[in-house]
Amino acid sequence: MIAIIGSSHDDILYFDSIMSNKNYDKLLKRYEMITGTIFNQEVVVVYGVYTSILASSITMAILDKYYIDLVIVVGRCYSLNKAHKPGDIIIGTEVINVDVDQIDHNDVLLGQIPTLPKSFIVQKDLITYLEEGFNKRTFTMGKRGLVLSTNDLSNKAIDIIAKEKTIYNANEVIIDSTSGGVAVACFLHEVPFAVIKAIEKVYGVDWDVENYLKVLNSYIDMDKAVTAMIGDIGRNDVLYGGN
Repeated sequence: MIAIIGSSHDDILYFDSIMSNKNYDKLLKRYEMITGTIFNQEVVVVYGVYTSILASSITMAILDKYYIDLVIVVGRCYSLNKAHKPGDIIIGTEVINVDVDQIDHNDVLLGQIPTLPKSFIVQKDLITYLEEGFNKRTFTMGKRGLVLSTNDLSNKAIDIIAKEKTIYNANEVIIDSTSGGVAVACFLHEVPFAVIKAIEKVYGVDWDVENYLKVLNSYIDMDKAVTAMIGDIGRNDVLYGGN
């Protein structure tokens, strides 16, 4: 079974519309959950997930309830690259929890939880499958990028992350608030994960409502790529756990 996690209903609307054999339920009596099939693959979709703290708990609950082969994180993000535009799509290559700082208390690096790696790597095969999904199903293409995940999306917090961007040695950098928690839970359960996000805001560029409309248009291409990957995974054994 493949799990898809989003924040708003818009994040998962496409999957809801194409799933077969659907059943609507609640996870932990609180969070909206849909089970069904896509290309004969069993899928569970959960939304209403905000912050990495909650994302980690929700992912753990899904992994305890079902036998999950892959977790996919979808939704919106910030970009720290002014060359990006609202609606651009980023395929995560690795995830760092940037609001973690245990340096003064443990022998760790910035962003590292004691006993866990500093960054959580997305399986290369999954990145390739997403890119192939864009080629097969859309006229656009996702860009690879580093995902900085934080529970704090305040302007002050994003200002600090933007100033520290150079320490991560990456040109394509986005910020979200869910991938870090999913990555931790998947690492502990040795389940692979993938991240694909549409850029809603670009740091230093004014936001307007048109940005969100561009994101909604991008969701169609983004979710088509995810759906193609789900079909390809059903035909090929590409999944393995760990980091």
